[in-house]
Amino acid sequence: MNLRLNRSVALTCCAILFVGAGCTQQIVSDKTPEQAAALLNIEAGSKIILRETIFGVGGKAISLFEGTDADRIISVNFWEPKVRGVFSWERSLKKETDASTATRKKYFDDYTSAAIGTQLPNPPEPVYENILEKGILETNSLENGNKILLPFFWQKDENLKSDSTLIWLSNKQYKELVENRRTEIHLGLFDDSVSYVTGITDQIESFIDQLKGKPQVKDQKNISEIEADIDWKTFRLKVNGVLTDVRAIQAQNAFARYTILANENNPLILEIMLSPASRGTANIFNRKALGEAFWGYEVTDISL
Repeated sequence: MNLRLNRSVALTCCAILFVGAGCTQQIVSDKTPEQAAALLNIEAGSKIILRETIFGVGGKAISLFEGTDADRIISVNFWEPKVRGVFSWERSLKKETDASTATRKKYFDDYTSAAIGTQLPNPPEPVYENILEKGILETNSLENGNKILLPFFWQKDENLKSDSTLIWLSNKQYKELVENRRTEIHLGLFDDSVSYVTGITDQIESFIDQLKGKPQVKDQKNISEIEADIDWKTFRLKVNGVLTDVRAIQAQNAFARYTILANENNPLILEIMLSPASRGTANIFNRKALGEAFWGYEVTDISL
């Protein structure tokens, strides 16, 4: 059974990598990634577009894992680099109505245990409605903050003053990454699951150490610390409608991989992909759980 599940997951992952293949010719910036990153300074009136991803893939593929295929538009209302930011966000999506969900649930409940030979009616088609979600976010932690707030957890119709840095690094974190290749990032709402996973990891490591005859006393590992790759990376997005490669920093730990814009005044997290450890569970063998385990987002457009 496990072999079948693993094969199914592997085939599905491979398949989604090819969804949406094909491209059209577009204008590409002639700036170097270093120049482009340095010029990518946001201010009031700028817009940032995010899309959700699973396994680093967005678009229609995300629907396979019950994710949301809808761009999230972030408008910058106020921006003081390294200090404070105020943003409004919105996304327009299609959502199945409550009545449709209940009707389809009843259909499957009624016929789940039907006898062989039962003549099944056609299942009801889902009915969707258009929904506009929006909210306002504010942070005053851009100087020394160490906690982010992923868009996955932004609440609609909420005016939130957060002690997180939202989807930016603080000035302190950015400098630590550039100078020492290490800093701390707290995912906030994952604290409980992180503790759970760490407990399991410690037990396994302790067991292996015992088998090898190693002493049990060891240094306490900082599970919130991320480590950056020693080389600069590049990340492609649209800037004012032009495809642009920007210099970026890539860093990771057991819970997530981050790609961060190499701009001290705008250390935007351009891309993030969570790992199953961030969910505090190894149960990823259904579509929804698998999607959450490898959930992420990427910045696709910035208008200055």
